[in-house]
Amino acid sequence: MVSKIIILGAVVAMVVGAIGYMYFGVISPSTEKPALEKPVLLEGHDISEEHVAWLANELGAYKIHDSLSGEAAEMEIVVEGVAFAVTTADNAPSASEGNAADPDIRITADRASFGELMNSENISLKIGELYSSGRIGVEILKDEATLVMKGYKAVYDEISGNA
Repeated sequence: MVSKIIILGAVVAMVVGAIGYMYFGVISPSTEKPALEKPVLLEGHDISEEHVAWLANELGAYKIHDSLSGEAAEMEIVVEGVAFAVTTADNAPSASEGNAADPDIRITADRASFGELMNSENISLKIGELYSSGRIGVEILKDEATLVMKGYKAVYDEISGNA
């Protein structure tokens, strides 16, 4: 009788541990946000890869990671028709001009909205306002399970204020 209780307790502990690992290690990892210097966005100047990487970092892209099966996590941010591919390595997002090869999500904005985000004191609140007003678009390109396994829930929590 005692051995059955010990075995049951061990099984329950293993299940709880596995669930904890999946949630805190994969779905919503608690990683430290890298300190990227905020680039200045001057009126009339082009939006650069540094601007996009900084904004992606502020939105929580540092929490995104490749899936357990090795499928790369990649988002695309399009500003005034110019696409930037955003990837994350070692918890630091980087952007490169050009379309993402196989993006998970695509965020689109006009230059004025992008500038408002760059200058906002509360980016999470501002992006919600801009999305609600239709000035920023978010297109989900992968299924929900894939997004969860790559850490996009953490980004959603950051934007929605649930972080």
